[in-house]
Parts: sequence; C-alpha cells; structure tokens
Amino acid sequence: MKKRIWFIVLISCLLCGCIRKDMTSDSQLMDSRDVDSTEENENAKEDVAEQWEKGYDLPIDEPERKEAEDECKMILELISDIYTQADKGEAVNTVLDDKTIYKMQDRIKEKGYPVTTMKAYAAMENYKRVEAFLKNCQDEKAGSVVLYELHSDGGIGRDKFIFDGKDMYLISACATWNTNDTYGMSYISYAMIKEWKYTEKGWFGYELCVPEPPEVTEIVDGSCLVRIKPMTKEQREMSERCVQGLGYQGNNLLCSN
Repeated sequence: MKKRIWFIVLISCLLCGCIRKDMTSDSQLMDSRDVDSTEENENAKEDVAEQWEKGYDLPIDEPERKEAEDECKMILELISDIYTQADKGEAVNTVLDDKTIYKMQDRIKEKGYPVTTMKAYAAMENYKRVEAFLKNCQDEKAGSVVLYELHSDGGIGRDKFIFDGKDMYLISACATWNTNDTYGMSYISYAMIKEWKYTEKGWFGYELCVPEPPEVTEIVDGSCLVRIKPMTKEQREMSERCVQGLGYQGNNLLCSN
C-alpha cells in the first residue's frame, strides 16, 4: 500500500514539473513576442516622426483620404455629361477644347466651389472664399479651404490647404477619366508648406517641402504660384503682350539687373 502511495506521489511531482516547464516556455515566448511588438511600434513611431520632420509624404488620416476621394468623385459626376458629350478626338491623350473646359468650370462654379483651370491667365471662380482663407492665415487664424483645378484632359485636381494657426499644409489629390468614361483616383499626397505669401495684387505663392540631396540626385522644385484675384481685361492684355513670351521656367530675365 505504501509503495502504491509513493508511486502516485512521484508521478504527480513529475506531471507538475512538466506543466510548470511548459508554462514557463509559453510565458517566455509571450514575453519575446511582446518585446518584438514593442520594438516594431517604437520603430514605426520613429519613422513617422522623421517623416513629419521632413515635411513631405506625410501620413494621411483615413477620414481625410475618404473626404478627398468622395469630393473628387462628386465633382467628376457633376461634369460627367459634359465630358461624355465632348469631342475627345482620336489621340491617346485626351485634350479638350477651351469651350468644353469653361463649360465644366461654369458647372462647378454654380455649386459655389472655388475652381480654376490650367489655361494661361485663367480666372478663378468663387475666388473670395480662398482669399478670405489666406487673409485669415495672415492673421494667424486656423482654418482650411478647398480649391479645384480643371485639367486639359477633363480630370480634376483637388487642393485642400490647412492652416493650424502656425503652419500650412496641403493635401493634394487628382482624379482622372478612364478610356470607358469611368474615373478613378490618380494620386493623393500630404505635405507641409515650407513658406508662403499672399500679395496685395492677388498672387498666392508657396513652396512645398520636397526631397533634397543627397536623398535625391536631382533638384525637386516645390514652388507654386496661383492667381487668386482675377486680372482685369487690361491687365491680362498687357501681361500677354509684355510677359507671356518670356514666362518660361528657368528664365531670369525679368529678375535681373
């Protein structure tokens, strides 16, 4: 009887030892996984912080991304009948005539959205909303505004300028038409504006944060100039006569002594 009892006790001890060993191994494995997960999270946070410091290719929140996609879709649906009926020619790359582009612009204008085109000396419609935003920025008042730009192929660009009271950011998106008259997003990006200025004459100039050497081998130009306040007929005619012929990139004739 005593031998049987001792045998049972011995078996129980061995089983307990195995269970404790398995529990210890599982615990060590879980601890190792926790350490790996923590390191991955820390590395991810460092990468995000580094990207914010660079100021370009910033992470876009899902609500902002969805808003950009939904609004681009809404604008293209608004002008879809004009695009469908337009003469697109036989070329691979569609280029719509000025009459069609301006017809699209009028349709968007009617809805109250600020909109411009890529045509030379194009007048921005509903520009006062953008101008009010920029003047508030000059007074360090936070806010945002969305500006649409019609492209020559009938696609739409959407620029959302955001000012937090100190710094300005740009969420830029583009939607284009496919060959079967459907549409889709071409790109969406988020960047900090390094510096900006709005002049009394109605020019909005800004420079985006972009990759710089040695990260890239070629200089990336992040500067942009947008005409907010429409020119008068006289101003436009004078500019076309005296400036347009010289106004190509890289020409410093008008800023040289």
